[in-house]
Amino acid sequence: MRRAYAFIILSSAGVACFSVIDVVYFTTLGYSLAFVGLMTAAFNAAVAAAEVPFAVLFDRYSTKLALQLGNLIRMAAFTLFFLNLDPATLVLAQVLAGIGVAATSGTSNALVVNQIQSGNPDRLASAFGRIGYLMAGAGLLGGVVGILLFAVEPRAIWLGAIGFFVAAAAVIFGFTDSRADRAEESWGDYARRATRVVRSSSALLLVLANASAVAPFLLWQLKFDVFSLGFVLVGYVILNGAGLLGPILMARFRIRTAHVGIVALLNILALAVFGLSSDGWAVGVSFFVHVMLHVVLVALASGLFHSGVDNSVRATAGSAISLADSLVVVVLAPLVGWVGQTWGIGWGIGVSCLTYAAVAALSRRRSITDAAGDRVSA
Repeated sequence: MRRAYAFIILSSAGVACFSVIDVVYFTTLGYSLAFVGLMTAAFNAAVAAAEVPFAVLFDRYSTKLALQLGNLIRMAAFTLFFLNLDPATLVLAQVLAGIGVAATSGTSNALVVNQIQSGNPDRLASAFGRIGYLMAGAGLLGGVVGILLFAVEPRAIWLGAIGFFVAAAAVIFGFTDSRADRAEESWGDYARRATRVVRSSSALLLVLANASAVAPFLLWQLKFDVFSLGFVLVGYVILNGAGLLGPILMARFRIRTAHVGIVALLNILALAVFGLSSDGWAVGVSFFVHVMLHVVLVALASGLFHSGVDNSVRATAGSAISLADSLVVVVLAPLVGWVGQTWGIGWGIGVSCLTYAAVAALSRRRSITDAAGDRVSA
């Protein structure tokens, strides 16, 4: 499990190295916010297309090869971003990055969750909270490195990302590969079990919870950059500091999967303040509260979903969720970019408020909690 955590930490730091400032980076190159939204859509379309094939590779054949391929493809994407040849190359880089993310999104979490001998949704939620805690800590490190590199040479953020991913690749080579227990299972049986999982109400809840952060994810840098570039770094510290405190908040106040709806509604309030406020303190505090609540919400929704998933299809199930999440973002990201550019950042943030409201409404369905007791296995 330590190697799995090390891989997650290094990958998260690598992503943070550029994601701390990438929207500002692209806009300083002269690209519009609408084009940034289009690139995000291309990224998520690629994730959607590649998710299931790589998850099947992980679940049925090789737990190691999927991670190796994904890591290599992401480094190729970062190289294209660094070269910055033309807009078409940037879109291609986003496509490659999406394919690389697809190879590791469900698989890296499955490496950890498969070792937890429990189907209790609250215990699984705690595990996802722990993963989020480590990712946030790594994000702080990578974000600071990224800001420092950006101040010296903006394009160097991509070289920093490559450096972290090279280290992650070294960790992958230390993994002991394993052929999935279900490799001999017929494709028909495998597909039926995986499909049964992702058609559950808890799957829809998790998809919407994941996609709900699309507007603040796209627009927070621009919101903080209104004040100064230094305030963007403050925003990134807030982003990852809130990620660190989210799991602690869950444990301290014993927030359980039954509280999903309340957490979603509180997130709407936080986002409303964040989107409408022009005061630096209000922007910073509301953003902190939003991120902390979102981390908690995703951990709770993940616990509900994975409590009904058998280890032998966990990577596939997780990737199917990521696929569906990506398809939702393919629609929402350009919408957020267009609304934000046309009517302002506050209205763009409002798109996410609607998705959080959908999460709150869906959480009231009895089938959400009932599904947690229905573990899908052979």
